[in-house]
Amino acid sequence: MLNYQEEYQKIKNEFCGTCDLRTIELQISGKNACFFYIDGYIDTLLFEDNILKPLKKIQNAEKINLALLSENTMFTTPIEELPEFDKAISEIAAGEIVLLADGSDTYFRYSEKKYQLRAVTEPPVSTVLRGPREGFVEDLKTNMFMIRRRAASPKLKIDLLNVGKYTQTKIAMCFLDGVADGEIVGKIKQQIQEISIDGVIESSYIARYLEENKFSLFSQVGASEKPDTVVGKMLEGRVAIIVDGSPSVLTLPFLMYENFQMSEDYYIKSYRATMVRLIRLFAVIFSILMPGIYVALQEHQYQLFPIKFLVSILGPITNIPLSPTLEMLLVLCIFEILNETSIRMPRYVSMALSVVGAIIIGEAAVSAGLFSISSVIIVAVSTVGIYSVPDEINSSNLLRLGFVAIGGVLGLAGLLLGSVAIIGYMCSINSYGVSYMSPFAPSILHDWQDGPIKAQLEEFAERPYAVPTANRTRQRSELAENKQNCDGQSEE
Repeated sequence: MLNYQEEYQKIKNEFCGTCDLRTIELQISGKNACFFYIDGYIDTLLFEDNILKPLKKIQNAEKINLALLSENTMFTTPIEELPEFDKAISEIAAGEIVLLADGSDTYFRYSEKKYQLRAVTEPPVSTVLRGPREGFVEDLKTNMFMIRRRAASPKLKIDLLNVGKYTQTKIAMCFLDGVADGEIVGKIKQQIQEISIDGVIESSYIARYLEENKFSLFSQVGASEKPDTVVGKMLEGRVAIIVDGSPSVLTLPFLMYENFQMSEDYYIKSYRATMVRLIRLFAVIFSILMPGIYVALQEHQYQLFPIKFLVSILGPITNIPLSPTLEMLLVLCIFEILNETSIRMPRYVSMALSVVGAIIIGEAAVSAGLFSISSVIIVAVSTVGIYSVPDEINSSNLLRLGFVAIGGVLGLAGLLLGSVAIIGYMCSINSYGVSYMSPFAPSILHDWQDGPIKAQLEEFAERPYAVPTANRTRQRSELAENKQNCDGQSEE
């Protein structure tokens, strides 16, 4: 049985006298009671009409309990009993309304949340010409609803977890029961539960803890801002992780070739999707290697240049005071500075800065003889190509700098060895029992239909073999049905 005065003072002390803790004291059937909530979280009109007014009218009640409250108040979500003090404190901090009543055995929780949210809009990165245009927002329940609306099945299971000593951030694990591999689901859930940190501000915090190779250069956790993309991955057997306060939803397991898959690929003709994926792959490889190849040819194997091209570049580079390697590194650094500045500055100022940096500064540096025009062109084209796969921009930039240094010291042979080393390193990465380079290493020919080559939707009879799943069949293909019909006729 709760002592009103003692429990009231304990709650006030727990919140250290914060100014946004609101208390409403009242008499319920002659007994002292008090509502606790955080200002700004709740709909005050609904709170007053559905809860406060009906409770003030209660008469001749011997004891305040769950049945009495349920009978006399209206509510948008069921009333919950909170037998523990710590649980009551957590609910108040999370924006719920907690009722303390003298003589009751437990606390009681109401929920009348209403606060400002960002509208559901198209995400700024994953824009499409055809397909759904809505993106996730920073509210957990809204994001859960968008997934539930697309996967309206009782097999969609959502587990709620809390992470963060002070933030108590809500995390939702979403997966399709009977499709996702149970061992992988259990391992991910265990890793999230073992996270011990003061607070989680964004989903990237959780991603760092879910990576099995902590110091890997490449992303091992997928992230998407589009509900259709996340549901599509869940249908393949993956697990989605929604973090309250973040518009990016994580997906596991994650494979390298997912970087080259875009949601629009599944809404257009397969031959167009195949061509676009090959262009993305070529753009990334070209962007990473081209500056290094250019430096290697200048420093060591200039005789491999075509004669006409060699004549055209010899003049401009003759009076450059820097070596080709230092020149290329300096141009790359300047482009990185311009890129960071344009992102951080106000939008209209950044547009002007981009024009100034790309045209005026670049033209002035070439005219002054600090850089060659060929170096500026190669770095500009390389920078544009990197953004064809936005999720790997960070690793691509680091690799580009590394290959420039290797090309300047060891030439083309060094670039070849460096490329082999990077590919070997990527092949060695495993995440939740799945090879990062699947379906290429190991080679899984079945999964090539949704790799660099995009097959017709009707051919996706089974889920990818690279991702463990409890149910391999995705659809009954026409070929399989024809074969079954033929077998039945032959038996007759």
